[in-house]
Amino acid sequence: MAAFTLHSNAHTTKSTLKELFLFLSDFKNFDSILPEDKVENFTYSANRCNFTIKGFTNIGIVLKEQQAFSKLVFNSEGLMKFNFELNVFFTGTATETGQCQVDLLADMNPFIKVMAEKPLLQLINTMSFKLSQLDLSTHARS
Repeated sequence: MAAFTLHSNAHTTKSTLKELFLFLSDFKNFDSILPEDKVENFTYSANRCNFTIKGFTNIGIVLKEQQAFSKLVFNSEGLMKFNFELNVFFTGTATETGQCQVDLLADMNPFIKVMAEKPLLQLINTMSFKLSQLDLSTHARS
């Protein structure tokens, strides 16, 4: 197995970091940052979500750690040949807009890594961009 880390681009957020942190802490909202054309069969419960990456595999994700308004750590669950940790970072002041970034820490067969690295980087870049574009202001929810 080969361990590696991928870093998404950092993006300026439209919502406050607190709003984004609370939004993403709720698994019912997780699919809003996933690429619609690559994910299907999204389901969630209070403590996990599951979805299928089209043509690849079913993935379960659980929330492992939270650092108030600055970091969320998600772990894969139930995968036999590919385990990963997904870190979502929020940089700035909680009550203001700031920066968000998604990192993927994975451990997989080196042969599979060569094929999976580019699609995984595209995935986390999409997630980071979509998260940054969410407008969760209280005016939008009223």
